[in-house]
Order: sequence, then structure tokens, then C-alpha cells
Amino acid sequence: MSLRTNYIILAARNFARKTGLINCLKATFGGRGYETRFDQEFQQTIGVGDCVWDVGANIGYYTKQFVDRVGEGGSVVAFEPSPNNFSQLTKNCEGFANVYLHQCGLGEYNDSLLFEQGTDELGATSRVVENSKVGISVNIKTGESLILDGSVSMPNAIKIDVEGFEYEVLKGLGSILNNPSLHTVGIEIHFGILNERSMSNTPRLIEILLKSSNFKISWSDHSHLVAKRS
Repeated sequence: MSLRTNYIILAARNFARKTGLINCLKATFGGRGYETRFDQEFQQTIGVGDCVWDVGANIGYYTKQFVDRVGEGGSVVAFEPSPNNFSQLTKNCEGFANVYLHQCGLGEYNDSLLFEQGTDELGATSRVVENSKVGISVNIKTGESLILDGSVSMPNAIKIDVEGFEYEVLKGLGSILNNPSLHTVGIEIHFGILNERSMSNTPRLIEILLKSSNFKISWSDHSHLVAKRS
């Protein structure tokens, strides 16, 4: 267990979130640069010829950056369940022969779940919704099943940004997590959504799962981790 997932720290984060203090701290000390540090650390691990999975690709901002990193000999596999976002993702990735787009989310099981489109301009806050009858039905696949049926290539690096369903994506990878070909996993942890789901201990479970698969974890900021094969 790291400092980021210490029970006391998690409790303090929840208190700061409820009181609005966490937003003040982000504005004062974080700014927009905190995510830049994660991007740099994650992308520095990507080599020419790699296969990168962009899980929660949204409209393709990072997908296109990954294409530049892997070169013509590599590939990028982008997963996005939102029909609206996927339509824009498809347009933004036109002309890239080594980008493979899948209109589905990744999760722990092959299933269909209800999905809520984000109200922000880019749809970045779109997410699976639980215990709700409102939403659109989207397909969810496990990463392992897609590998086994030949739909996608084995990843060398995986970026995950799925609005509070990070652990389910990891669980659905199954044996992929232990495959030596996978050298890096980068995740944005949505602590607030996990707390809403009564899953505040999930960041610690994510660390445990990654460490048990021989990854060394570093936190680039308060919400992003990069796990590298040790």
C-alpha cells in the first residue's frame, strides 16, 4: 500500500472533496500541469513498433499522439463506447492505417451496460451508470476475450481513463496483465466516482493487482499512476 492509497489519506481526500477543499488545492497547486506529467511519464515508455491500447479514447486526443510514438511499424487500438464520441473519434483518426477503433468499453465481463453521455463539450465525462434506468445501452468486452478471439493485438502499453471503472478494466484483462509483452499501464484514478460507488478502497486494490503482476508503481500526481514491468 502506497501513501496515495493509505486509509488515512483516502479518508482525508473524501473529507476534502465533500467540503470543496480539494478543488481549491487543485487550483492552487495542480493547475493543468499535473496531467502533463502523467502524459510525459507514460508516453516515454512507448517505443517504435509498440501496440498501445487507448481505453476510454474519447475523441482521439491521445490516440493520435500514440500513433506518433509507435511509428508506422506499431499500432494503436482505441476503445470508446459512446456513439457520439466514437463518431468524432472515427473522423479524427481518418487516414491512420495503423489505428484500430472499437466501439465498446472494456470491463470485467462481456456485457451490455447503460451509458450516460457527458454534458461537457468533449464528452470527456461520459460514463457507465449503475442502478439507473436512464441511458443508452453500450457493449462491454473483456480485454482478454478480445485477444483470445483475435479481434485485437497483444498490447505493450495500456492507457486507461474510464471514469471510475478502472478496476473492472484491469480485472477483465486477465492473463494479459502477466504477459511480459505488456510493459506499461497508465491509469487515471477517479477517486470521487469510486467514492460515490462505495468503492473507496479500490485504488488500493488496483495497486495490489498490479504489484501481484510484477509491476512497479509510481504516482505522477494525485490522480494518475504509471505501472512499469519490474
